[in-house]
Amino acid sequence: MARSTRPFTAREAGSVDRMSRVNDLLRDTIAEVVSRELKDPRLELALLSVTEVRASRDLRNATVFISTMTAPDATPEEQTRAGQAAIEALTSAAPFIHRTIRRRLHMKRIPWPTFELDSRIAGSADIQERIRALSESQPSS
Repeated sequence: MARSTRPFTAREAGSVDRMSRVNDLLRDTIAEVVSRELKDPRLELALLSVTEVRASRDLRNATVFISTMTAPDATPEEQTRAGQAAIEALTSAAPFIHRTIRRRLHMKRIPWPTFELDSRIAGSADIQERIRALSESQPSS
């Protein structure tokens, strides 16, 4: 079934704007909780950043995208391991994160967070590395 190409109504546009604000508020709150209140050794393997939150329209669930940055000399296996360890730590801390968000935000429903690695960051780093390699291989004039 094809989606309609009609423009948003004022009510729908307001709903989109509201979801954007809710997602931003959740992202900022989760980032603060993760950086200041979680004490898990698995989170110390890499620098963690909450890049995006996508809450469902009914606010029952939210997918939290995180990126990890390891030491520059870390192997790809170490980077992958650090990302997986961070996801495991955050998943096990989801009840604590949910309770903390519930206490801080005055919303009727607080979405349950699920965590995923944000692959966009790794993809852009790979592209930058390829550009750097190409520029180094080009003879300078």
